[in-house]
Amino acid sequence: MLEAFAASDGLPPSPDVVPETWTPEHVGARLVEAMRTLDRLPRVKGPRGAGNHWPSHRVEWADRLAQAELPRAERLEREARRNAAIRPSGAEIDRMDRALDWLRELRDLDPGMALVTSLWALRTARRRSVRALCREKGWAPATLYKLRARALDHLAAALDARGAPVW
Repeated sequence: MLEAFAASDGLPPSPDVVPETWTPEHVGARLVEAMRTLDRLPRVKGPRGAGNHWPSHRVEWADRLAQAELPRAERLEREARRNAAIRPSGAEIDRMDRALDWLRELRDLDPGMALVTSLWALRTARRRSVRALCREKGWAPATLYKLRARALDHLAAALDARGAPVW
C-alpha cells in the first residue's frame, strides 16, 4: 500500500478511515489535512488587498457560460477562494497544531526531510503537482518520494512509540 501511495501524485487515503495504530499513510493524510486547515485560517491583519467596491449582483446565464470556458486552473483557484471563507473549527485547528508539531520534531531530526515533507503536504493539500515542485526545486521525484516515505515512517513509529491516540 505504501508503494502505491508513494508513487501516486494524488491525494492520500481518506482521512475518514482511522486505523488502529499510526500508519505512514494516515500520518500523511493528517499532514495534508493540517495544510488545508492552515490555508483556511483567516489572514493576518494588515493593509487590505485590492477589493471589489461594486455591489453584488445576480449572475446571468451568459456569465455562467463564460465562467465554464475558463481554464481549469483558474476555475480551481476561484473555487478555492470561495471555499476559503469557510473557517476551520477549533478541533480542526487543534489537529493542525499537533500535525505541525510533528514537522517541528522532524526538523530537529533532519531539516531536509522536514522540508520535503512539508512542501509535499502543502502541494498535495492545494491539489498542485508534486512533479512540478520537483522541477522547480531541481529535485529528483524518486528522491522526494523516498525522503517523504522515510519521514512518514519515522513519524508513524514515533507516534506509536509514544502511544499517541490515532485521530
